[in-house]
Amino acid sequence: MRLFKAAVFAASLALLAPLPMTAALADTPADTLVVAQNIDDIVSIDPGEAYEFSSGEYVTQTYDRLVQYDAPDVTKLVAGLADKWMVDDANKTITFTLRDGVKFAPSGNPLTAADVVYSMKRVFAINKSPAAILGAIGWTKDNVEQMVSAKDDKTVVVKYAGDISSAYVLNVLASRPASIVDSKTVAAHEQNGDMGNAWLKSNSAGTGPFVLKTYRPNEILSLDANPDYFLGAPAIKHVVIKHVAEAATQLLLLQSGDVDMAKDLTPDQIKGLDPKQIKVETYPQAAVHFLSFNQKDKDLTDPAFWEAAHYLVDYQGMVDTFLKGQMTVHQSFWPSGFPGALDDNPYTYDPDKAKAILAKAGIKTPIS
Repeated sequence: MRLFKAAVFAASLALLAPLPMTAALADTPADTLVVAQNIDDIVSIDPGEAYEFSSGEYVTQTYDRLVQYDAPDVTKLVAGLADKWMVDDANKTITFTLRDGVKFAPSGNPLTAADVVYSMKRVFAINKSPAAILGAIGWTKDNVEQMVSAKDDKTVVVKYAGDISSAYVLNVLASRPASIVDSKTVAAHEQNGDMGNAWLKSNSAGTGPFVLKTYRPNEILSLDANPDYFLGAPAIKHVVIKHVAEAATQLLLLQSGDVDMAKDLTPDQIKGLDPKQIKVETYPQAAVHFLSFNQKDKDLTDPAFWEAAHYLVDYQGMVDTFLKGQMTVHQSFWPSGFPGALDDNPYTYDPDKAKAILAKAGIKTPIS
């Protein structure tokens, strides 16, 4: 899923987007889903490095985690590679029991606790951006070997540090960097101590419902169904994602039957579709876009200036016009639907209030 891009102002406004996807009956094989999508955001498809929307979608289809978000209701955590776990809040420990019979694709290697330990250590060894996510539960490159261990082939013991709850830890372990890789296969493709990073940029080694077939940056990403997936083989045998940067081109491909789905159409384009021929579905996805104020400029450092800026944005006006159908107003950083999210929206477009805040603080305008 991909978010329609928009600006978010004053650093405290977040927009939660119901993501539109449009689908039609294309002239493609019945067992193949062909998608037109802009995938130029992908930097890497290695789950220990993937950090973008498109690469995140790929990781979710090819890898699993100990616990995962429920696809029909992403506010719920459900069993993943672990079918049960026991929490010891007093000792800040969670003990996971792995499912029986899970195999990696395409190697066929059985999942073991050693794979889990290797995968977690690997994130810190390659030390890419996603390492910071696992670092939120007190893990570092120096202590990760003590924080996650294999009690036996089916049991993984996870420790965490800091003033955090076990519920938070479980949510972190459901994130993409906590994806489990086939340690034997990845280690066999290590080059110059990279722990398989170069190889995983064009190959997959997970337990997910799909297996990577082809990836060519800014061109194509294709997947084949994993017939041995532990939750059942996918109904679709093949998925082909074609890189199509322009929304107008995606629309033409959809209308001509050359693709089954287009993922980046604009509200105006969607409005003009024939509902008898093309179906539009929306799914929520969270992202934050922001306008930051340079704190090296003293005129932009006063908290009153930040507060006034909140009232200079026409939030509802944007949602009702060029973002219509693709975003809703959500004025706190933590996305709606996530544990602990604040759904209050206290700010409205009110220039007079902004002027009053600035005047009370003695801030003179204009400010460059």
